[in-house]
Amino acid sequence: MDQYRFNPEHSQMIVNAIVEGYHDYIEHRKDRKAAMKISSAFAWTKGNFIESRIAEDSAGEGFTYKKSKAGLTWDYLQFIHRESKILFLVKNASYFNENAFSLATLPGETRPSGKRRTYLHELSKINDALEFPDIPPARKGKEKVEQLTLFMPEEQIKDELASFKSSYQEFHILTYKLDEAYQVAEIIHYLPNPKDNVAYMVEDLSGLISGATLTDEDLEVFAKESSEEIVDPAAFDIGIWEEEQTND
Repeated sequence: MDQYRFNPEHSQMIVNAIVEGYHDYIEHRKDRKAAMKISSAFAWTKGNFIESRIAEDSAGEGFTYKKSKAGLTWDYLQFIHRESKILFLVKNASYFNENAFSLATLPGETRPSGKRRTYLHELSKINDALEFPDIPPARKGKEKVEQLTLFMPEEQIKDELASFKSSYQEFHILTYKLDEAYQVAEIIHYLPNPKDNVAYMVEDLSGLISGATLTDEDLEVFAKESSEEIVDPAAFDIGIWEEEQTND
């Protein structure tokens, strides 16, 4: 999978931006915690800070970005390297399963009729013509991650779906993982294969991480503010509901 690695300078830039964006998030949480009686909802904004920092730092490196839906009420950024036509996005590893990167699950018992597929899997079809190893990577003995899915009609995003394969050559996913001390400890570069729904590791970028250490003051923002567990928007993928076509 070495042929799919990013330019080393670009990989380092992305790693630095993830770490710095996470620090930006913590500084914002500290400020809101001091100014507000309750601020736990700002835990939802971590991805925004990381993606915003990548957008800022990559602008001079030939990258651009565009907003896309990560849910019914929130957006995320897709990053594009203009020259190579490579599209990538960043996900929290806590909500990513490389052995089944796109799982369409519907909460509750009510299921819409028609075909169902996920937005992430549609993106992976950009890689239809790429070469992957004949043997999938060994499955790690980690707990299964269930992908939560919110469904929307295809009509709402059909133009974007149509442009995927014609606009880009490759689609990549980079994940970041926090350790028990809430520090960025792991960043992995994957290439998802639409044929077997497996994300193949291109490169472990964790060795490029620096400046991730947090202070005791930083860690205070993670103190429990509520007994209710906050579900990060990054846990959700968009399911695409395509109405069945009938022939009269």
